[in-house]
Amino acid sequence: NAFLVDAAVAQNMIKESGFRVLELFPGKAILQLLFVDYRKNQLGNYNEAAIIFPVLTPGEPKPLPFFGALSRMAKGRAGNFVYRMPVDQEFTTHAGRFIWGFPKWVARIDIEFGGARASGSFFDEGELIYGLSAKAGGTSKVKEQRAASLAIRDGKAWKTWGTNTGSGLTFSLGGDLPTIGDSHPLAKELCALGLPKKPLFTVSIKNTAMHFSAPQSVAIGQPFP
Repeated sequence: NAFLVDAAVAQNMIKESGFRVLELFPGKAILQLLFVDYRKNQLGNYNEAAIIFPVLTPGEPKPLPFFGALSRMAKGRAGNFVYRMPVDQEFTTHAGRFIWGFPKWVARIDIEFGGARASGSFFDEGELIYGLSAKAGGTSKVKEQRAASLAIRDGKAWKTWGTNTGSGLTFSLGGDLPTIGDSHPLAKELCALGLPKKPLFTVSIKNTAMHFSAPQSVAIGQPFP
């Protein structure tokens, strides 16, 4: 699910990263909340959640509002900063941290993908962070897409290019109101961004195949080669 959120609040959340949130409209950034159920994977079978902000890296020019930002995202030229990425298995936690720099830790993540609906819930230390529900059952295919995932670890910024293809795509403008916890610090951060609110758009994909390249790393605040 993608949401329009206050850019100043989002920027304050990621200020230590050296990145700048990508503004779709002046003062409005994009927040993505995701769930992924990995079935066949070198890191094992596991569930994953993610809190992501499309961003600009140091040295990248700011695009024109709306069409410029949309074009950059559509062409895979906007990096996706992985702010948080909980998973429900130990091995992928350590591999994700030390290979790609992703901020993984073990949490409870429940995912259900039915014929007409898909849903997920993310809990940390027994407290709800967020829950999502979306339409499913679409038959559209996903052409190969390429985009960069960004993360911060050990004083460095990490960039990993990934590609994905898929089938069973369902796209909806708007969507269901998410459920946001009310006591966990991470849930409070989502509330500070203005959630719960209707998403800008909602996507579910029944089958997807993802491939990731070896990561690049630079000092925080430096441009990638």
